[in-house]
Amino acid sequence: MKHALPRPETLEHRTFLALLQAHEALQAEAQQCFKAAGLTDAQFNTLRILLRGPEEGCSCQQIGDELLKRVPDVTRLIDRMERAGLVTRERSQEDRRVVRVRITPAGQQRAEALYEPLGELHARQFAHLSAQDTDQLNRLLRTLFRER
Repeated sequence: MKHALPRPETLEHRTFLALLQAHEALQAEAQQCFKAAGLTDAQFNTLRILLRGPEEGCSCQQIGDELLKRVPDVTRLIDRMERAGLVTRERSQEDRRVVRVRITPAGQQRAEALYEPLGELHARQFAHLSAQDTDQLNRLLRTLFRER
C-alpha cells in the first residue's frame, strides 16, 4: 500500500499548530498553580468571574457563557464548589427560576491568593517577548476571534 504524499502545510496550518502547542505549554504550567491551591482551572475561572461580577451574583448560565473553557455541566461544577465552601447559591427574589451564585469569603481568599503566583508565572512565560511584542500578540489573538 502506498502512503499518500503529505499535504503541503500552509501558513495558517502552521500557525494553528503553533497556537495549540503554545496553549498546551502555557496551560500545563497554570494547572500546576491551580493544583497547588487545591483548585481546577474551571473553579478558578468561576471564582474570577464571580469576583468581577455583580454584587448580587451570577446565574449558572452567565458563568457558563463567560468560562474560558467550556465545561459539560456548570451546575455540577457549582455543586462541587459549594460543597468546598467557595460559593453559595440562592434564588433570585425577582425571578424564582433564577439561582444566583456568589463567591464566599473563602472563595475570594483562595482566588486572590493565586493572583501573585499567576502573575509571576505569566511574567516568566512571556519574559522572552518585549512588551511591544506581547501587546501585538494580544491584539492579534483578540482580532482573530472577534471577526468570526
